[in-house]
Amino acid sequence: MSTDHLRACFVLPADQVDQPRLVLGMSSGTSADGLDLALVRIVGAGLQRQVEFIAGAEVPLQAHSRAAIRRAAEWKISELAHWHYHLAVEFGQLAADFLAQHGISAGELTLAGSHGQTVYHHDGDFQDGTLQIADPAVIAYQLSCPVIADFRWNDIAAGGQGAPISPFADWVLHHAVGESIVILNLGGIANLTLLRGTEPPAAWDSGPANGPLDALMQAQSNWEFDRDGKIAAQGKIDPNLLTELQSDPFFRRRLPRSTGLERFGASLTARIRQIAPATSLPDQLRTCCALAAWAVAQSLEIAVGDPSEKISLPIYVCGGGGHNPVLTEELQFALPQAKFHNYSELHGNPDLREAQAFALLADACFLGEYSAWPSTTGARHPVILGKIVPSCI
Repeated sequence: MSTDHLRACFVLPADQVDQPRLVLGMSSGTSADGLDLALVRIVGAGLQRQVEFIAGAEVPLQAHSRAAIRRAAEWKISELAHWHYHLAVEFGQLAADFLAQHGISAGELTLAGSHGQTVYHHDGDFQDGTLQIADPAVIAYQLSCPVIADFRWNDIAAGGQGAPISPFADWVLHHAVGESIVILNLGGIANLTLLRGTEPPAAWDSGPANGPLDALMQAQSNWEFDRDGKIAAQGKIDPNLLTELQSDPFFRRRLPRSTGLERFGASLTARIRQIAPATSLPDQLRTCCALAAWAVAQSLEIAVGDPSEKISLPIYVCGGGGHNPVLTEELQFALPQAKFHNYSELHGNPDLREAQAFALLADACFLGEYSAWPSTTGARHPVILGKIVPSCI
């Protein structure tokens, strides 16, 4: 098999590639409720990597940090600078505490991969940029190891969307599972990876998932999210509202595509309240679950060239939305022939998939390997993702 789509160059000396590397992945998603951590041991390179999951955790952020992140669109420049530093301190301390709990001392890590906290992502035009905060130099100082971060900008420089970028890890870990499989991540935004063996993956954002559900709950209740979909389960789909939401021009964009909560977060819920002010919160939630499921099916239909009702691919579900039975029920309705599985059936943790992905992306950068392709982000050519920040100690 040609490795032209695997490796650009070696940053790590070639004779050290078969030495074990201890890598920590760190991810805080669009929900901004906590820091996910995944510690892995890696040997080898490319698709021959051996990846051993050692430990993981989901650690809540401080309440005032969560509240600040959710109003990031209102920040002044001084607040942006403040949180760029203070979130890095918080992330670094949470990571250091996690490592200490597992007997890993300072300096034992080979490197860490930190996604940071997204506070802005363009809505389809890569020239509008993306922004993740929590400065990696501060984290590198706290962990006494190099930190690889700022994963999206190399792709944007090459004309890509800068998202989704976790498919590299899906490819490395699961390329041999079957002839064709789909990994569906239900975060604030839903994104999919389509794997076809050793070919570079295809990937895209399908549209909303938890983002509008959380925004509705935060605007109309005392809860941050609809735990276990209990309120959505009390509602009914509003067909007129659903039809109106499906008319969003985002769904007519070609693949690969990406979006963010700027389109499918609070702004969407404001539109819902404007279109259907008399619709109850349970009905709004249920309709948003149906919208998210329809968007997954609609995008898969584009990707594989078959009507959604005929798509029978195995789909492995991960992310917070996998805990919402209303959302998963709507998915099965939208894709009646598909075979849905929990991501754990791939021997992975469905809630830590993103954190592990950033460990593997960091490792790829460390080895000088491509980890994004035209088929995943729309970049003009394969791209090495990430920037290396050395430890100052």
